[in-house]
Amino acid sequence: AILGDAQQLRQVIHNLLQNAQDATEGREQPEVRIATQWVPATGRVRLIVQDNGAGFPAKILKRAFEPYVTTKSRGTGLGLAVVKKIAEEHNARIDLKNRETDGLVVGAQVSLSFQVVDSQQTQLL
Repeated sequence: AILGDAQQLRQVIHNLLQNAQDATEGREQPEVRIATQWVPATGRVRLIVQDNGAGFPAKILKRAFEPYVTTKSRGTGLGLAVVKKIAEEHNARIDLKNRETDGLVVGAQVSLSFQVVDSQQTQLL
């Protein structure tokens, strides 16, 4: 289990899925994937959202979590900034990268890594 505010974590998932859906708009075969992964070496659970959109230009990739940074004509640039803030409040690690195949960008991936707590810890709360 992970500890966190359910409403805020729903907001994270919503923002990430909305971004992925927007990124795949106009694609002939849009693809958005969401997965979780247990990482025993770190004792963390990863939430991974991938899409097959255009990815991020290098200059945007470096600043993607800053408020008001967007690649969308109708975007506010707050989605990933909110995700980062909530992740930090939950002591989660966050990573954003372009997915590549043979050197070509084939989409984007956002990973959040949450510390796991055992059932005894959750009963104490």
